[in-house]
Amino acid sequence: MKKKIILSTGGTGGHIYPMVALHDYLVSKNYEVIFVSDQRAMKYFNLDVKEKVKIFNINSPFNKKGFYKLMAYCQLLVSTIKSIFFLINNKPSIIIGSGGYASFPILMAGYLLKINILIYETNSILGRTNKFFYFLSKKLLLGYDNQKYLPKKYQKKSIYVGQLLRKSFTEKRNEANIFNPNKNEFTILMLGGSQGAEFFGSRFATIFSELKNSGFKIKIFHQCKENQVESIRQAYQNFTNYELFEFNPNIEKIMKQSDLAIVRSGSSTISELIAVSLPFIAIPLPSSMDNHQYYNAKYFEDRGCCWLIDQNQFDAEKFKKLIADILGNDKEKLREKIKNIKLLNQDQALNNFEKIIIKYL
Repeated sequence: MKKKIILSTGGTGGHIYPMVALHDYLVSKNYEVIFVSDQRAMKYFNLDVKEKVKIFNINSPFNKKGFYKLMAYCQLLVSTIKSIFFLINNKPSIIIGSGGYASFPILMAGYLLKINILIYETNSILGRTNKFFYFLSKKLLLGYDNQKYLPKKYQKKSIYVGQLLRKSFTEKRNEANIFNPNKNEFTILMLGGSQGAEFFGSRFATIFSELKNSGFKIKIFHQCKENQVESIRQAYQNFTNYELFEFNPNIEKIMKQSDLAIVRSGSSTISELIAVSLPFIAIPLPSSMDNHQYYNAKYFEDRGCCWLIDQNQFDAEKFKKLIADILGNDKEKLREKIKNIKLLNQDQALNNFEKIIIKYL
């Protein structure tokens, strides 16, 4: 009989993609896997996986006030009760949670039913749900090699495994193409993320247009929200070589065509950039929970893999000079970043994860 495993996570891409990687790996190893998330997650799944996803429609209590906060807690309670019956019916051997409020009900139900729980933290600092369940879990698995920087009370059960990556990111980019003197254009990928695309709008299109007018040959892949398309097109009116997109499930294909990325610093995005050795400029979302995006980016800046910019101190002229500097000087700064990225080996994360899972099945 196949061992049954439940993966529980929040509904954003940063939560979903690492669990998709784990799901695909475990299925290939002949485990039976069930996903638990919220409605936001559905757009990230293939049709064959959607049939095995359990959805709980709940809201985060952390950003609510008064009556709405009370209602959010009531939803969590109701979902926890539903989760108890769901687990009784499915009888999993283990539950793996990777944060997000949507994972709270199933993890709590699992604890009450004495099912082994593992929690996985993809960010450089612990999220609130993972902090809560740390003391109820068997192990805390870390995506960042920063165990010694955790508060002491979170160190005992923690172990570094690395970032879980989808199989499509195991194929490396053709880096030689970046430094080809005969290359016509330098390709930049702009990823604002689902929560932060507003800032990555027309102001950046204007900056790139000005760089082009200064003689730089640039191609842009620009992620934006649907309501931004017209304003960004207007800003690019004198710039012909660009592509706008809202969501791309095969973003690795664009990453592998790019020479530099400008991104938010959700853990999933930057771990994927590291996997394909793509240098990046990180502009963390200031409103990210517990400022985790800043700490994600700082981890890689300290290791010489990226440039880090504070959105609250963003200066268009300084940013334009930074891009010009990266494109100039024989791209030596890019070479240095790629060299440092290659020192970070994350290829064994899935194997590391499975070894720990086996101990608690």
